[in-house]
Amino acid sequence: MNAQLSRYGHWPRAARIARAGRAAVFGGSFAFACALLVTGCANPDFEPKKPLILNFPSGQAPLTGLDQYKIAAAKRIAEVNAREITPGHPQPMLRSVVSLEYWVDRSGNVTGVALYRSNDDHEAERIAIASLRRASPLPAPSRALVDSSGRVRAVETWLFNNDGRFQLRSVAAPQIDGQ
Repeated sequence: MNAQLSRYGHWPRAARIARAGRAAVFGGSFAFACALLVTGCANPDFEPKKPLILNFPSGQAPLTGLDQYKIAAAKRIAEVNAREITPGHPQPMLRSVVSLEYWVDRSGNVTGVALYRSNDDHEAERIAIASLRRASPLPAPSRALVDSSGRVRAVETWLFNNDGRFQLRSVAAPQIDGQ
């Protein structure tokens, strides 16, 4: 439609009506397309996934096979070294914390020990190593824990009170509050 402006600067009435019609059709089509686009995303067959909630006891994750083995080994060490075990709770400020890395063969024999962490209390280090060696053989590990060299690697921590007695971290009672 080739319409020219009137002498007052307006489009003729027929041209204005045609333009308004095209704008309405385009505007309506655009609004309809937007509505389809938005509602097409809301597919009732695919609801948003709800978070996975596992009901573990408060503050405690499930134990791995190695964690369970470390608990069994710590119980054996504590049983063999009963006179050196601190009864009850460890004191709030420990004298020493000694972590040992150790290797156990398929039969539970301790085949190697290395100092993993210490605060340079050599007497506590000596007591920790001796208590581990005295407890050998430890419980035999499950086949699933044994690596290709036929051993299991674990790290245990000895918590020493001022009197030189200790608890093992895997089976220790919570520390006494310092209050």
